[in-house]
Amino acid sequence: MNAYFTIVLLGFALFFIVWGLGWLLERMSHAMLRTTQDPGSRSWYMLVGPGVALHESSHALGCVFTRTEIVEFKPINVERQGDQVVLGYVKYMKPQSRLKNAIINLAPVAVSLVLLILFAFSATYLVPDRPELGTNALDLLNNLINVKLTPLQLADWMYPLTAIGGFVYTFLYTFSELTVINPVFWIIAFLAMTIMFSNAPSSVDIENASTGLKAIVVFNLIWLIVAYFLPIAGWLLFGLYEALAVLFSLALAFAAVGYGFFILVAAMSKLRSPIQIIPFIGCILTGIVFYMMGPAFEAVVSLAMQTIISVGVFIAIALPMLMVKSLRK
Repeated sequence: MNAYFTIVLLGFALFFIVWGLGWLLERMSHAMLRTTQDPGSRSWYMLVGPGVALHESSHALGCVFTRTEIVEFKPINVERQGDQVVLGYVKYMKPQSRLKNAIINLAPVAVSLVLLILFAFSATYLVPDRPELGTNALDLLNNLINVKLTPLQLADWMYPLTAIGGFVYTFLYTFSELTVINPVFWIIAFLAMTIMFSNAPSSVDIENASTGLKAIVVFNLIWLIVAYFLPIAGWLLFGLYEALAVLFSLALAFAAVGYGFFILVAAMSKLRSPIQIIPFIGCILTGIVFYMMGPAFEAVVSLAMQTIISVGVFIAIALPMLMVKSLRK
């Protein structure tokens, strides 16, 4: 094994991992959130609706990109058809080209990746003492591309994992420095969850994109073999897998933020109204107390740790409440 092989493996595997996480989150929402079982409700439109609209809009964008005629486009449309519920759709003239079909049906993956990256960097630029994260990403990409120039570094197959892992940790640490009392922290967490919902492939998407997915898998398997035996060939695909590895790793980190927000929402949804807001209030009050302690306290307990403790308070309040039957829905 070598460092370039690891980079190719990351770019290949993380594509399916990020896509699979969108699928899993959508399935978890049906199992854990009442709102997904009641399409058309106010809470459904708030939590799930934006993801549905983004998903269908991505398909429409794929149609525009491939110059495929759109017959009807409803990004969000709650319509009951027998025992089925149609939540939004794009009707288009199915192209003969398998490539165009793959692009249209995989469009939500590409769009969600781009949005995750944009929101990720937007979030970190809001932290005053971490303005260099975007530059770090470019430096990391450059280092991964040039790993083939140094035989010693190329032989270290763990290098890409440690380098990318360090960058992802820095991103998550930076995001947590926004703290729970900053509304942007919750807005970005909500957007992360929404984008992950939009990333979820339907059975129709998977079926229509199957040919494209097979081509992606075959090409990647071939290139993995090339990377293993002849890593210098990586210059032929200059920066491609290096960029995919960095971007998908960052998308994975931001997906973790979306999952965290989903878990908090799911916990609150299981509690009766209006007491369901109590864990959230406890979380915010903890953050306010930390803020009022001032810079001296921050020197002892970092902003990131304050965020972790505040979320921990949410969990500490919610779990006992969930164990009391009279407090659950």
